[in-house]
Amino acid sequence: MSAALMLLSMPMMAQDLTKWAKNIEKAVANTENPKKASNPDTWVKLGKEYVKAYEATLGSGLLNTPKEQIALMMGDLKPLSSEMVTLEGNAYQKDSYACFDYYYRNNVLVMIVPTKSAVEDPLGKALDAFVKARELDEKGKKAKDIAAGIKQVVDYSSQQAYFQYNLGNKVESARLFEKAGNASAFAGDNGTLDGSLLSNAGLLYAQTGDLDAAQRCFEQCLANNFYDEEGRVFAHLSDIAARKEDKAAQLSYLKQGFEKFPSSQAIIIGLINAYRAGGEDPQEIFVLLDKAKVNDPNNASLYSTEGDIHKELKEDEAAIACYRKASEVDPQFPYGYVGEGLLLYERAIEYATLANEAVADADYRKYLALYEETMPKAIEPFEKAFELAADNPKLQSGVAEYLKNIYYRFSSDSEKYMAGYKKYNDFLKAQ
Repeated sequence: MSAALMLLSMPMMAQDLTKWAKNIEKAVANTENPKKASNPDTWVKLGKEYVKAYEATLGSGLLNTPKEQIALMMGDLKPLSSEMVTLEGNAYQKDSYACFDYYYRNNVLVMIVPTKSAVEDPLGKALDAFVKARELDEKGKKAKDIAAGIKQVVDYSSQQAYFQYNLGNKVESARLFEKAGNASAFAGDNGTLDGSLLSNAGLLYAQTGDLDAAQRCFEQCLANNFYDEEGRVFAHLSDIAARKEDKAAQLSYLKQGFEKFPSSQAIIIGLINAYRAGGEDPQEIFVLLDKAKVNDPNNASLYSTEGDIHKELKEDEAAIACYRKASEVDPQFPYGYVGEGLLLYERAIEYATLANEAVADADYRKYLALYEETMPKAIEPFEKAFELAADNPKLQSGVAEYLKNIYYRFSSDSEKYMAGYKKYNDFLKAQ
């Protein structure tokens, strides 16, 4: 880039920032005017000016656009520098301008990161302005404009949160996710908070060691009835309590979660570990599960869950009995058969490992015999699960993968096993 072009580009961007700063200054002055301050439109206009100021620091490029087209969009504005960088294991071409950086992967623009702004925290101030407008808009005349403005704040904040995460800036990413999540509570007519954004913030805060901030975000999720998949918010809060050495809170979160999500593997395993770590009897978990059965006695998943707990405790006979009870309660429920098949398969793999690690020949023969006896037993429950999962392609493919592996291991022993291997191998190839 020539020195002349650099001199042309930098004043242009500086002039743009000055323009937005002046626009904001005028809009702020209007909010300080007693005659205008009570008008929601005054605050809407201020919020919009803050959003425009933020957008001015993004340049003219559009995400997911090839670099050649970006050059056309940017016109005479050229990057001040360009370099290859590796961030979080990914290689990017980074083009730096006066107020923003563009990141390209495979010649496509994938991230736009502002580096300078006309005012500090324009999105945060935009949100404040829109919220103020909402307070004043008693008749709802500006409701659509306010909701649209807040949605922009949420979208831009969450977008930058993901970008900062990709850049490896977890602390900043967590802050932006939390900001976006909080802003979402004001978006739309009902102001429904987006718990997934706060959950992301909580996870990142926990990873960076800010446990209080992580707890704050996850507690806010619970307060807004957002529990994440299988109630993982309860498990995250339990982990935080454990790291704070608050055993009572750790167990309390898990019990709360178990009441709402009795089939959650994350909560079940967390409960088992918590009871064991505290030197307490994990049989207490079955008391909690029995309460769930009283409320929903025909729920086959509760029996399957009970089987999973016995499995974790290495109580295999009890586990299999529970899995079969689940299938009895609901003959169309595939997961009882899946649970039984997985237990037998995993135990067989354990026997094979012990055989390979055995030093004495007698031990080798003993574990090999147990392996050869146990592994084929998994076929029947897996095949029953395969039949029942016809309307669940993902589950059916997963079960088919296990069946293919089992049949393959014994395919040299008989034509029956070879035929079974071909059946499920062909099925998986056709998916």
